[in-house]
Amino acid sequence: MKDTLTHRQLKSLVHVSNVINSNLDIDTIFDSIMNETISVVEAAGGGSIWIFDKKQNRLTAKSAKGLFYPNIFREIKLVSGESMTGMAFAEKKCLVFWNEAEIKQALSTLTPSNKDFLEWSIPSNFHFTSVISSPILQKGKCIGVITLDSFEQSLQFKQEDIHLLEAICHQAAIALEKSSLYYEKEKMVQKLSYSIEIHRNLANLVVNGEGIQSIMNYIHKTIGQHLFFIDEMGELRASACHSSLSLKMTEYIKQHSKQFILTLEHSHSVSDITLNEETYQFIVFSLGSKLKSLGGLLILSKQKMSEVDIAALEHACTVISLKLVKEQAVFETQQRLQGEFVTKLFSGKIDEALIQKAKNLNFDPNRNYVAILINFENKLDGQNFFDDHVLRNLLHMANMTLLGRVFQGIAVRVEKQIVVLQSFHSGVSSSKTVAEMKELARNLHHGMENKYAEINVTIGIGRMKQGLTFVHESFVEATKCIKFLKNYRFDHRVLSYTDLGVQRFILQNSTEDLIDFIQEVLGPLIEYEQSRKGELLSTLIVYLEQNQNRKKTAEFLHIHSNTLSYRLKRIEEILLTDLTDHQKLFNLHIAINIYQYIKDKGISQKNKC
Repeated sequence: MKDTLTHRQLKSLVHVSNVINSNLDIDTIFDSIMNETISVVEAAGGGSIWIFDKKQNRLTAKSAKGLFYPNIFREIKLVSGESMTGMAFAEKKCLVFWNEAEIKQALSTLTPSNKDFLEWSIPSNFHFTSVISSPILQKGKCIGVITLDSFEQSLQFKQEDIHLLEAICHQAAIALEKSSLYYEKEKMVQKLSYSIEIHRNLANLVVNGEGIQSIMNYIHKTIGQHLFFIDEMGELRASACHSSLSLKMTEYIKQHSKQFILTLEHSHSVSDITLNEETYQFIVFSLGSKLKSLGGLLILSKQKMSEVDIAALEHACTVISLKLVKEQAVFETQQRLQGEFVTKLFSGKIDEALIQKAKNLNFDPNRNYVAILINFENKLDGQNFFDDHVLRNLLHMANMTLLGRVFQGIAVRVEKQIVVLQSFHSGVSSSKTVAEMKELARNLHHGMENKYAEINVTIGIGRMKQGLTFVHESFVEATKCIKFLKNYRFDHRVLSYTDLGVQRFILQNSTEDLIDFIQEVLGPLIEYEQSRKGELLSTLIVYLEQNQNRKKTAEFLHIHSNTLSYRLKRIEEILLTDLTDHQKLFNLHIAINIYQYIKDKGISQKNKC
């Protein structure tokens, strides 16, 4: 190269090299290359430097100097082989277009839009007289092109100009590579600094005792995007979103979140989704490890997230995972301690040590208490749906529904049951409070069975007791409710002990004793019904439900009053009883009430024996 350059050109090349290598800013380098190249090539009236954009698959002008309107000129996007610049790029060698005819032929390859931009960027009284386009090569790969333009017939490019431009392109390649390496290093430093700052701020939140929601709020404020924390069961546990996020979009995230997390193969995934006819970038980060997933952090972004933001979020996920592990460990310890306390409390063996433990758990021995028992059973025999994840999620649902408002208390797992102890001021209304508890329990039951259709859920609620000394009685009552729901026919799966009437009589006697009582009072009528398939038993049930009002009974059964009179007379004959005798009516009421709950317990078989 030195042999082909004059002494003047060598000095110029050294100067150009010093200038373009004295700065690492990429835009400054582009402008320096053009300014210095035009200044040392006498025939150059203008010029441009082009870099290949892989994403656009086009050559784009990074700097344009001379007689152009550069802002318009930079709108030109060239494909490989298009115009003089594209041809040099395609052939990877310096091309010279010595006259207007050759230039016109090369410009004919321009697309209409690029041709318009070129005409708008150059004054109409100027014409290309000659052009040089030289490729910028890095390791044999063309990364761009420098093009010099002459607009005067008297100034023609010389062979030595070609050599000089090739040498400048070689220096430009070195400068651009150095700048690229510097840029990558700066980006890495920026990425690391940004990540460290976020990591440090998040760690401070954790050290100061802030919860997951505070962490989510900080990340949301930092990156300005919608965030969702989904646990390992697919439950939305925390979110931080702009008010513009619709309920429909939130529901979509909740419904599909578990699928997103389960299909995650690496630390994170990036995809595009369309919601409400708008496209979002959707990023899912895993929390925990492959062996023990803690869920995922989901990001919904209107614009493409940068690598720096993604790296920072990966650091954030590490902090969140550590926070979750810590919370889980604390929760499991609390569950163990509270479980031991509740088990001993409900045994009824109250001593000073237990009272002190209650105080340590912030339970006032003199407040009012209600015990609630939530029981779970598989609907399908031989299949077990009760892994730790499911039970933990059921416990979370119980906490959120029964203890998530103004109520005080605890909810603990005891094998395949959840025991809830609720505390109230001594002045509250017992009946009103239990009614509120029952309504919340119904909502909880509905939510649990909707989420886990394979599980039977029953909830028993004891009566309110004054002081911890008697709270075991409320637990015993809740247990009796569960026993009744499990063993006898009952339409509802949530039962309060205060709702039990004659059912308490059922619970206090064996099934054998109950069947004997029904047999004594209703046996002949039941046997008569089974042999003749009549309607006498159902008529008696309605008659008693209507408080022995014949008119209402006939209307309810849609029969004539004479038909009702005949049926009642036959009932008296079969049972050898008098339906006007209050004592006998009382026995009939009790027997029918019990019969409706235990009629599947073998009464018909006993009658046949």
